[in-house]
Amino acid sequence: MRERDWTNAAPGAGEAIETPGVTVRCLAPGGAALISGNLDEALARLAPGARMIGLLEDIPGGAFALRIARDRALLCTPEPLDIAPGWHEVYAVSPADDLYVPLEITGDEAGTLRDSCMSALPGSPSAMTLFGDRQCLVARAGAAIRIWVPRPEAAELWTRLRLLSGA
Repeated sequence: MRERDWTNAAPGAGEAIETPGVTVRCLAPGGAALISGNLDEALARLAPGARMIGLLEDIPGGAFALRIARDRALLCTPEPLDIAPGWHEVYAVSPADDLYVPLEITGDEAGTLRDSCMSALPGSPSAMTLFGDRQCLVARAGAAIRIWVPRPEAAELWTRLRLLSGA
């Protein structure tokens, strides 16, 4: 059972790795829901005006959805949604407030750190890509890089980012 004794924990909101030229910060999760099926209809009903975001696209203020696949997305909102999980005529929705750990990379060397973790280029309609050998959702918030890491893999990626940043 020793394999369950992790020596490092997943980062919590507000924790940071700070080095000259780059800062990696763990953000508060906000609200999230996995949606599948007719994504346009799901967004119209759950978060009117929310935009679908692909790889390294700039996220707007307010609600937005990170495309995972043709018929799946992670809807991100400032606050958790009060939703009824399950099938709703043409789409399904599941609460996912604690499914991902959101990280933000900023600073003059943010692009270098990003490039050491991923090789995918902007332009894919899906925000899902390998980042540090983990399936993550990756977008931008202005000059910052935002990564949504599956919670079970957050501790490992946080450790990798610490090592790569030279902290």
